Amino acid sequence: MLKRFSVYLLLVLVALMGDRSVVKAAEPAGNDAVVTAMQGSARLFTKDAATGVALKKGDKLKKEYEVKVGEKSRLEIRFPDGTVMRLAEKSHIKMNELAFNKQTDGKNVKVGLSAGKLWANVKRMTTSDSSVEVATSNAVAGVRGTVYRVNVEDDQSALIKVYDGSVYVANPPRDASKQIDKATEPHEVPGPHEVPPPHHEVSMEEWTAIVTAMQQITISPQGVPSKPQDFDPKADLDDWVKWNQERDKQVQF
Repeated sequence: MLKRFSVYLLLVLVALMGDRSVVKAAEPAGNDAVVTAMQGSARLFTKDAATGVALKKGDKLKKEYEVKVGEKSRLEIRFPDGTVMRLAEKSHIKMNELAFNKQTDGKNVKVGLSAGKLWANVKRMTTSDSSVEVATSNAVAGVRGTVYRVNVEDDQSALIKVYDGSVYVANPPRDASKQIDKATEPHEVPGPHEVPPPHHEVSMEEWTAIVTAMQQITISPQGVPSKPQDFDPKADLDDWVKWNQERDKQVQF
């Protein structure tokens, strides 16, 4: 209550200085994520560093930044609201959207995971327009506040496991521009040929699945989801899971 009153008083004082200052004060601030832990090495790719630079603890990550984690390495990222994401070795992530509003607690976080493993501990959201999404090439996992992980395999299939709360998983919207660009690229058109069995038709209809605590779902390289099913937490307890669960004990929202 005292904190809200202080913010309100500050806005009133700023308003006395003119409308221009009020607009500036109302804008979301502190949108950068921060590297809070690192084991091994990782590289940061930006428009100004297309070949990448060494990433270190304390570095800030902005919208459109990309991170590639080296072999035998791990990385932890903390967002302004306290949400934490961690990356295993050989992971590749891009910050597609980073928007936080301290006044309303609203947020819009979208990251793209093109390779590797990601663990997320998401702070529960208090506004209906908030979202946190992790997208792979064939699925989007969104939450309202939970603990889950996403694996992207070499063949671009994906595995999503939920440890607390629930996650909605859906196929990503089609990018018409990319389809057009790909179609216009020079390419060799193969002649008539028989498709060797087994083969099946993949439906491109939209789909959404709800995955709850201690359940998992897999998405094929073609974007076909399995049914959510329970997993054995004891069989799941490898070094990556143990490390994340230990780190999660230190997370304070």
